[in-house]
Amino acid sequence: MARAFRPLPAATVNINVSSSSQNVALGLPAGEHQVLVTNDGTETVWINFGPSGVTASASTGMPVGAGVVQAITLPDYGAAPYIAAIAAGSTGRIYFTPGEGI
Repeated sequence: MARAFRPLPAATVNINVSSSSQNVALGLPAGEHQVLVTNDGTETVWINFGPSGVTASASTGMPVGAGVVQAITLPDYGAAPYIAAIAAGSTGRIYFTPGEGI
């Protein structure tokens, strides 16, 4: 049975998106995790996941359209997970909320 997404308390992090790739730590230990991604900006943002130093690219990242809210599962990278984001220009913020469920 699928459960509704349950966010971890006070765990949301964000990136003020620009045309330069930026990343943020999720503050979680290594392992597989569910994350709710919310693009609060006006344009598509491309995201990528991995360990520290991960970057995002419009040619290889996962697109998240403007106004989209989507739950994703991050694989276990063997290290604490980071998320990177990039856009064509300054488009607002993208939020990442760790939790459980879909």
